[in-house]
Amino acid sequence: MKSLLAALALLVAGPAFAQAKPAAISPAAQQAAAALVAQLGIKPQLQAQMSNTVNQMRSGVVIRAMLAQQPGFVPAYQANKAKFDPVLAKAGAIQADIAQGVINQNLNAVVADAATAYARQFTLAELNGLIAFYRSPLGQALQKKQPLVANQIAQSSATRIGQKIDAAMQANQQKLRAALAPLNSQPAAAK
Repeated sequence: MKSLLAALALLVAGPAFAQAKPAAISPAAQQAAAALVAQLGIKPQLQAQMSNTVNQMRSGVVIRAMLAQQPGFVPAYQANKAKFDPVLAKAGAIQADIAQGVINQNLNAVVADAATAYARQFTLAELNGLIAFYRSPLGQALQKKQPLVANQIAQSSATRIGQKIDAAMQANQQKLRAALAPLNSQPAAAK
């Protein structure tokens, strides 16, 4: 379903929304699109994804990753995890509460935008056909098995591509260091 959400994001952010005056959508098409979005379970999928993100924030993992980009943070953290972890968890809880508030205020609007995106991209007949398909046994099977397929594709990508990229980067570490070397040099002192 991750690929479905990515496709949905492209639909929502695509050129149809960039037009100055989008084509009018009939109430029937909007209603059918809303039914399709409900059938696809887009709202619960978004809620699950966002809940996962909020939980990561709450644990302090997200803020720690952000701070890890700051010079000196990683050695300081490694040297005193007992001091850092409770502070990061407290800051993460604040982050999570803020994010949850934004999510609560805007999730229904995103779901409505998803329906509008479908209504703009498909005719009423196509929307009704999609609804019928996803209500059929085959459509139900697709919805049920799609996360498993997406997971297998992700695992395959990680093993066939991700691990090989890591190995290739390691093999070319000298070349990368040479390319980055000018960033390590000190500027000449002004006379």
